[in-house]
Amino acid sequence: MRIEDKDRVLVFDQGIRFDVMNKYYTSFITPRSIAELRDLGVLPRSEWYENTNSIYISHMHLDHLGALSNIPSEIKTFLPSLSIYNYMEEKWSTSPTWLSLIPRKYYVEIEELKPFKTDKNNVMALPVSHSAFPAYSFLYFGRDETLLYTGDFRVEGFLTEEEFYDLNQGESMFGFIEGKQDLRVDTLIIEGTNIGSSRLPISPEQAINIIRKVAKSHNQVIATLHGLDLEYAYALMKLSEELKFGFYVASSQIANLLQKIPKLPFKPKIVESLAEQLVPFEKIALEEIEEKSLILVSYREAIDLVKELASAGKLSNDSVFIMSEPEPQVEEASEYEVIANWFSRMGVEFYTIRASGHYYPYQLKTILKTIKPKKVQVIHTEKPELFNILIGEK
Repeated sequence: MRIEDKDRVLVFDQGIRFDVMNKYYTSFITPRSIAELRDLGVLPRSEWYENTNSIYISHMHLDHLGALSNIPSEIKTFLPSLSIYNYMEEKWSTSPTWLSLIPRKYYVEIEELKPFKTDKNNVMALPVSHSAFPAYSFLYFGRDETLLYTGDFRVEGFLTEEEFYDLNQGESMFGFIEGKQDLRVDTLIIEGTNIGSSRLPISPEQAINIIRKVAKSHNQVIATLHGLDLEYAYALMKLSEELKFGFYVASSQIANLLQKIPKLPFKPKIVESLAEQLVPFEKIALEEIEEKSLILVSYREAIDLVKELASAGKLSNDSVFIMSEPEPQVEEASEYEVIANWFSRMGVEFYTIRASGHYYPYQLKTILKTIKPKKVQVIHTEKPELFNILIGEK
């Protein structure tokens, strides 16, 4: 979103257009340069950045983060977390795939967002629940009107209000707005990812209840998650404590992410051969995994984990694999059918589950009643006409 307010120009998010990218590239046809991606419209073209003062990134899914190497060097960029970005940048820079184009190639000034503080551009970042941590909406106090850009968010998350507050050093966007009776939002710019979707609206609480029911019938649970989905990781950690399962992490990115939790229910154990990240958690050998265990792993590392467990004689004949569908799926480039075939071959029961990181259409009334905007503009949706019907506009 490009916001022009007299002599001030701000950009909220500048992500990759995966729908365009998938038309031109495959696993063996890869982009040669940032310029090529820009020419195709996968990335914003140069004129899109003209006269821009600052860029604000709401969260670090690639359809919002985009390629920092595409940003002109003179534009200051605000990111949700510098430590998480630095880890991802290090990983991407050595990638043999197009991901190596994502990190900045020259000096771009980057600053971490500070929630609940109005900055020099009159922008305030407000925490939201999403399948990437941390995630923010942006409240812009313009010269003539106040604008709220939500980014991606869900109304119900995996955390209690107290847990969300501790993790984000403050309340959510909804809590903040409800507590400011004098705040008036003139324009609401809201995503509509789930508008028109036929997916069953499963809440995070319902997802955990399903996993709890399945886990009670098994000794070993292997669960995948997106490498930024801290809320889901936290909920699984609490579940493992409740069921008295040993809690293990077999992914460097997830191990790094867990350091962001200020009050861990208990310390996870890191499987040394599968997670090389330097973290202040106990490291153990694969052979030391307890019989009753819950193991977190990324999509890309799941098959390797199961093969190593089998080789070490630690793959239980009572194992169950629970894959949370990634969001957005295209970023993971994971083939569900291939993964399912491997688990069937290894004799592991297999389920997929998805608690969306986005609000559902039936929650629109609650959202609009809380924010009370004068005008609404929908983005990030394939069904804008349906959205307008749902909010009572033609």
